[in-house]
Amino acid sequence: MKFSTAACTIVVLFLVSANVHATLEEQLRLITEHIVLDGEGNLPSGGIVYQPAIIEEFYSESNYQPLWKDREQAVRVLDILAEADRDGLNPEDYHYSTLRKILDTDETAWADKNRVRAVFDALLSDAVILYIRHMSQGKVDPQEMDPSFNYSRLTFEPKRVSMALREAVAEDRIDQIMEDARPTQKFYAQMRSTLASYRDIAARETFTAIPDDVLLKPGQSHNHVIPLRKRLVESGYLDKDNASPTFDPVLEDAVRKFQKDNGLDIDGVVGRQSYALLNMSWSDRIDSLRVNMDRLRWISRDITDNFIVVNIAGFELYYMRDNTLVWETPVMVGTIQHQTPIFTKRLKYLEFNPTWTVPRSIIRRSLFPKFRADPQYVLDNNYQLIDRKGQVADPLTIDWSAYNGSNFPYGVVQQPGENNALGRVKFIFPNKHAIYLHDTPSRSLFSRSSRAFSSGCVRVKHPLQFAEILLDDSENWSLEQVRYLVASGKPQERIYLSQDVDVMLMYWTTSPTADGGIQFHQDIYNKDLNTLEALNSPPPVY
Repeated sequence: MKFSTAACTIVVLFLVSANVHATLEEQLRLITEHIVLDGEGNLPSGGIVYQPAIIEEFYSESNYQPLWKDREQAVRVLDILAEADRDGLNPEDYHYSTLRKILDTDETAWADKNRVRAVFDALLSDAVILYIRHMSQGKVDPQEMDPSFNYSRLTFEPKRVSMALREAVAEDRIDQIMEDARPTQKFYAQMRSTLASYRDIAARETFTAIPDDVLLKPGQSHNHVIPLRKRLVESGYLDKDNASPTFDPVLEDAVRKFQKDNGLDIDGVVGRQSYALLNMSWSDRIDSLRVNMDRLRWISRDITDNFIVVNIAGFELYYMRDNTLVWETPVMVGTIQHQTPIFTKRLKYLEFNPTWTVPRSIIRRSLFPKFRADPQYVLDNNYQLIDRKGQVADPLTIDWSAYNGSNFPYGVVQQPGENNALGRVKFIFPNKHAIYLHDTPSRSLFSRSSRAFSSGCVRVKHPLQFAEILLDDSENWSLEQVRYLVASGKPQERIYLSQDVDVMLMYWTTSPTADGGIQFHQDIYNKDLNTLEALNSPPPVY
């Protein structure tokens, strides 16, 4: 690994002679006092300690005794830091070049050995804690990416962290603790492996975008078929390349597999959406994997044995029971203007044949203009207008000219039925965003590959099957019984689940495929760029 100019400059500063050669303990005291008084973690000779409060607590509690006395142990830790890029992180965030330079420099070159040793000790302590922090909860602050984020975050309390670090080093298990901080989910391992694969491809193959100005169809002959073949070979969808310009059945099968893996319409036709992902460069794919690995680190400690994950960017829902995938289905999510937020809550109950109390924003934006243009629309679509006394008003007798969307005095409740916006069942996990999972009468929209159509809630493609699986009671809640209940058309009381199931709304532009691969999704809410920028920036001072 090449050392950065900044890192080498810091090392040179470390080697500058000091007028007074303090003891190692005195040097550690000077360093810790300086980074705290500085307020920004700056070392007296240059460089930054990113966790000054923890470092000050650690060395003051140990009477400024050095931690890293075992060179072999320090080398093992440095080797782990050197491979942080395998997890999409930057080894330089953990002072790697500076630490390696000091470790590899002959001590006789040091003008002040104690000063250099003290800097090495403090920086390595900071690096280890920062690495564990990033690996266990992500580098990027998720609340800066989405203020609705409410997943738990580890608290790095200085005294507790200091004690744990001291014990781990004394028992010579710090490198194992660092390795164990990595998420254990299979999806994370798949992304980590795929990241390595794309880095290998990027090192071997120069990426060249294929021409995208012609719609390519099976059976067609065109010169653009040749670069299409090459890209599918590079991506692992064809075993070998050839110079044929004919879009033959083998190529069609490869295109269809590519489309299936990437959540596109599986028609074998190479058009705008297929070209967009085929022309996603190696570096773009590497960046996407890095971003989504950090997103998984954000929540990895919150994942229980029973949970529902809604991947907003992938328009997909996965239900895990006893840590095993038992069901998945396509979903619709919020539009760009009304995005589905990222948060988690416990699923509490189901309601069959639900009513829909329409939010004021939707009344103002969508329904009121329709009501005013044709009051019969209220009755035809099974809405009720509720006045301030709780009474149902007759839409045909209202003076609609007296109102607009803002001063309309009625609440709107849609009754159960085929046209109810929530369909026949909704899945409630109470939250301040008024977001839930539900059925929809607009089932034809599930045929689209891009499904950002809702006002924020999540529409489920096969909701009655989902209800049967969640209730997990074949004697009382078989699919036939669920359908019979729905057919009655009567609003039902809440049906509570017999087990705890967490609903986790997340935003991943990569996700796992059934055969152990990784698929890429369009960044529908344009969230990746800000996350990548934060991931590539120096860490904040905590």
